[in-house]
Amino acid sequence: MIYQVEIPASVLSQERPLRLVQCSDMHLFADPATKLLGLNTQQSFQNVVELIQQQQPHIDLLLTTGDIAQQSAPETYQRFLKTIQPLTTEPIRAPHFCIPGNHDLDDSYVDGLNMNPLPCEVIIGNWCCILLNSTVDHEIAGSFSNSTLEYLQQALERQRNRHVLIALHHNPIAVGCEWLDQHMLKTSQTFFDILQPFSNVKLVLHGHVHQIFEQVYQQVHYLSCPSTSLQFKPKHDKFTLDTANPGYRWLDLYANGHFETDVCRLEKFNFSIDYQSNGY
Repeated sequence: MIYQVEIPASVLSQERPLRLVQCSDMHLFADPATKLLGLNTQQSFQNVVELIQQQQPHIDLLLTTGDIAQQSAPETYQRFLKTIQPLTTEPIRAPHFCIPGNHDLDDSYVDGLNMNPLPCEVIIGNWCCILLNSTVDHEIAGSFSNSTLEYLQQALERQRNRHVLIALHHNPIAVGCEWLDQHMLKTSQTFFDILQPFSNVKLVLHGHVHQIFEQVYQQVHYLSCPSTSLQFKPKHDKFTLDTANPGYRWLDLYANGHFETDVCRLEKFNFSIDYQSNGY
């Protein structure tokens, strides 16, 4: 499936680059009052959406990179869409695309969201965002099916004349947390092999790791973003929560393939988290 996103006049006149916003790992429940290790994930997500509203008056593309649900149910996804609606309606009116995570069980995710099928290509100006499903139902680790890998190869052939950004849920590169890296993308080497001949691939965005991660591998920049819920402490072999606040990532995509990016977090956020927990 190929989608064409309308380019605002301010971008066409080169007054500004394309602004992409990534949010990830909400871990919402069917009941909005339910907490995850002491954190009300609905409230933290609501606060991040409000932060994006304040900071991002122009969003040309909004990406959600998985684990919308901790409890995968129709009510969870309906409330997710209602919560994020201020970003997808006037005055911001951002085109919004979603990718499932390992907590987003297939049937509930598809029925609850009724959004873009995957894999797909989102064309926006001189850029193409290729969105891939790395989930395996009822498994924590990720993997690409043969059909997804075939689609990726064909999509890259189609998009040779555009700069390419690829988005998925699972991290293709180890982030240095042993407990997390055992659940990364298992087909990463095949993924790297497919990308290697295509010098127009600039970026790979992912969620899953609940922390900031940035690395360049074979001239491609790999970036994660904070969760809108709990944060995982970097460089820890066992499950460890971080005291950093929830947040999101923004990127500016330029017509020549250059990009700029940063992460924004909530500054004032009152929460009580069980930092001694061994997992969830």
